[in-house]
Amino acid sequence: MEDLTSIKTRLARRGLHLDGQLQHDGANCAEHAYGAVQAFFRVHPCADLFRAQFQGKDSRGDVLLVAVSWVRMADEASAVAYRELVDTYGTGNVVELSRESGRYRTVRYTARHYSSGRSSTVVVNAQAEPVARGWVGLALTTVVDEAIR
Repeated sequence: MEDLTSIKTRLARRGLHLDGQLQHDGANCAEHAYGAVQAFFRVHPCADLFRAQFQGKDSRGDVLLVAVSWVRMADEASAVAYRELVDTYGTGNVVELSRESGRYRTVRYTARHYSSGRSSTVVVNAQAEPVARGWVGLALTTVVDEAIR
C-alpha cells in the first residue's frame, strides 16, 4: 500500500492541494462494502483493507473529493475476481470514508471518474467526485489515475 504523502505529492504537481485521512479497517471488507461487492467479500474475505479520503481544492477554489481503497486478498485469483467485479458498473464498492462521517456525507460517487489497478494480491481503486463548480471530465480522470499509480 502506498502512503498518502506520495499521492499528495503527485497531485500537488498537477496544481491540486489536498487534505486527507487514511484508515486501516483490518480484514473487515464486507462490513465496509455495499452491493455485489459486499456479497463477494462475504464469500471471499479480504486479508486487509485501507481506505483514504481526500478533499482537494484547485487554484480557483473548486472542491472535489477523492476516495481510494486498497484491498489485499488472500490470493491472486481472488484479487483478479474482485477487480473484475468492482470494475463493473453498478456492482458496488468499498464504502467511501466521506459517506461515513464529515461534511460531505451526502455526496454520492457516480463512478464516472474511476480507475483501478492490481499488483499481485492488492487491488487499488480511486474515484473522484466534484463538490462544487468547475471539476469535469479530463481533470477528474487525471486525478483518479494519479491516485492509483
